[in-house]
Amino acid sequence: MLRKHKFLNLNIGLVKENFVIVKKADKNLWKSRGFKSIRKYPIFRYKLNPSEIIMLGVPLNIEEFESETLKNSHIVDVCTCCGTYGMGGPGFFGLKLQGEFGKRWLTYCIWAAGEHILFDDSILECHPDYAEKYSPLIAFDDYSNSFAKFKKMLLDMTIKEVTVSKDSIEIALIDNHGKTHLIHSYKYSEKFPEQGGTGKKRNSFETGEMKDYWLITYDGTHLKV
Repeated sequence: MLRKHKFLNLNIGLVKENFVIVKKADKNLWKSRGFKSIRKYPIFRYKLNPSEIIMLGVPLNIEEFESETLKNSHIVDVCTCCGTYGMGGPGFFGLKLQGEFGKRWLTYCIWAAGEHILFDDSILECHPDYAEKYSPLIAFDDYSNSFAKFKKMLLDMTIKEVTVSKDSIEIALIDNHGKTHLIHSYKYSEKFPEQGGTGKKRNSFETGEMKDYWLITYDGTHLKV
C-alpha cells in the first residue's frame, strides 16, 4: 500500500517525497544510492512504460551533505521552477553542480524561492506589480531573455564558500575572471518584495531552520511537496 512506504511523507521542510523514474535495468544503481522502488505512486499525466519503475529516496539537507563538500564544485545548470505539487510547480530554485561527488542539485525548497534570493544584492524575481520598485534580475514580462542572461552569467561559476546559520545563508561564487559574487537568503528581509495579491512581505519559511530548506538531490530526481 502507498501509505506504508517508509520514504513517503518525509516532511523535510516543505518536501514530502524525492522520486525518480528509472529503467528497470538501472534499479540496482539507484538502490545503491539509497532509493527503494514503490508499486504505485501518482504522477500527473505520466504513465509508466513496461521498462520503467518509480523509486523513492531521501534528500540530504545542506548540513547533512556538509557544505564543505560543495566547495570547488561548478554550476552547470540553473532552474527557477524546480519541484512539483502534482499538477504544477512551487518555484523552487536550483543549482546543478558538478564536483567530486558527481552531479547533484542544490535546491532552495520554498515557495517562489526567486523572490527570496539576492544575487549581488539584487532580487531574482518579484510579482510584476513590484518590478519597478525592485528591478528583479529575472523579469516577469521578459522572462525567457532575462533568465537566459542570468543563467549564462552563473554557468561555470565555482562555489568558494557556503555559510549557513539558523536564519540565513550565503553562497560565495567565483566567476571565470576571479570576481566574487554572492547569493543570499534570509528567513526575513526588508529587501524581499511584497507578495502578489496580499501586498505584504512574508517569511521565507515559518518552521525549522535555513538548512532544512536547502536540499541536495541526485540529478534526474524530483522533489514533491
